[in-house]
Amino acid sequence: MFCTKETATALAARTDFHWHQRFVLGADVVTPGVNDIEWLLNTVGLPADLSGKSVLDIGTTNGGGAFTAERRGAHSVKAVDVFADDVYGFRFIRDALASKATFAQGTIYTLPDQLQEQFDVVLFLGVIYHLRHPLLALDNVRRLTKGTAWIESAVADGLAGDRASEPLTYFLRTTGEAAGVGGYDHTNWFIPTTRCLVDWCESSGLEPVRVETWGSGWQARSMVEVRPVPPEYLTTSY
Repeated sequence: MFCTKETATALAARTDFHWHQRFVLGADVVTPGVNDIEWLLNTVGLPADLSGKSVLDIGTTNGGGAFTAERRGAHSVKAVDVFADDVYGFRFIRDALASKATFAQGTIYTLPDQLQEQFDVVLFLGVIYHLRHPLLALDNVRRLTKGTAWIESAVADGLAGDRASEPLTYFLRTTGEAAGVGGYDHTNWFIPTTRCLVDWCESSGLEPVRVETWGSGWQARSMVEVRPVPPEYLTTSY
């Protein structure tokens, strides 16, 4: 599932949509995005063999996660983004790759009701800190997951000093505040510590089976690999 060199070169040169991710199109031609999606998928531990699995890639942008999952043998792949499929070029990349991945425009806040489906593999990478309602988002990730979900986020461990091990989060209310905290921009709302991210998952019925962290300062990131269980909050709160 790769392009010819001519097709890949022409596609990578397009400027009518935004390139966010970096991945191979074919014949050693790589997209011009800055976020290496295959490196990220390997770092979070996505299996190299997804044969027979259904995959949901939430916040797909250019579709790198979806196309990589398809290349790894997933039998069905659905990509979702809040923007239409031409904003990040998903439609054009899919056609060039002759991919069978499908696309749905939607938001994590309503996605379970929109899709009416659960998936073996759910990718929720680099999304949660862009959301004003992270716990609602995680509640819905659980509703969408019947196997394993990978949740990856910017984290505040490198900014919290000696309180990095506590369940804390930065709330970035305005563009000015967001710009003033490390390298975060106006699209960011909450930057949790790793401990906070894990606690959010556990509260929402997403049992952590593995946690990975990397980077430092405002570039610190964490990944929580989770499996769905009965939501904790239903037994502790109304």
